[in-house]
Amino acid sequence: MKASVIMPVYNGSQYLAAAFESVLAQTYPLHEIIVIDDGSTDSSPDILRSYGDRLRVTRQDNQGIAAARNVGLRQVTGDVINFIDQDDLWPAGRTEALVRALQSDPDALVAAGQVEILWERSQPQNPLDNFETAVREFYVGSLCIRKEVFELLGPFHTGIGYADDTDFLMRRREANIKTAYVDDVTLRYRLHESNTSFHRSVTNAHLMAALRESLRRRRKKEGQQRDARS
Repeated sequence: MKASVIMPVYNGSQYLAAAFESVLAQTYPLHEIIVIDDGSTDSSPDILRSYGDRLRVTRQDNQGIAAARNVGLRQVTGDVINFIDQDDLWPAGRTEALVRALQSDPDALVAAGQVEILWERSQPQNPLDNFETAVREFYVGSLCIRKEVFELLGPFHTGIGYADDTDFLMRRREANIKTAYVDDVTLRYRLHESNTSFHRSVTNAHLMAALRESLRRRRKKEGQQRDARS
């Protein structure tokens, strides 16, 4: 399987090099690394240039992470797609473990691993916050996705802020797309004070938007089924 990587970047200079190094350290050969610079105004473009032709970079005006991911999707030429955000990290064997899981189960269209949350904040950690690790499929960076999933479901939703990961999970569940699971950590998710996920008021509002979209789709489907029976 040819493995493609998509990374959206927006003013990510603090963590960007570490994220790229974790991608380049993968034990499974990567077919392409697609980077969408979503209008960065810091030193991110310089960091991207320093990697030369190891990356394929597209620069655009700032449109948000979902739109940037969708630009990357249109450029993919591989068989499976992997996403990483600019401030996250991949363990070296994550892509290999996920690809092997898909190869072992031809019916699975998505493979998912464990998520390790890296806390970088001054306040004490609330143990209840670790509940997020139980919902590992919410983090698109922990997944390896067959290209045909996006042909079935369409691109990421650009109208629900930062909840496009959640919306993508809900649409997969609604479509009964099979997921294969591995016990390996496949994403180290960095949580810090400049990270949108750190600000719960923003995150919760976007999650509610994703839930409303899911409810709208379900009601529409139920209405279509009733019409078909009548």
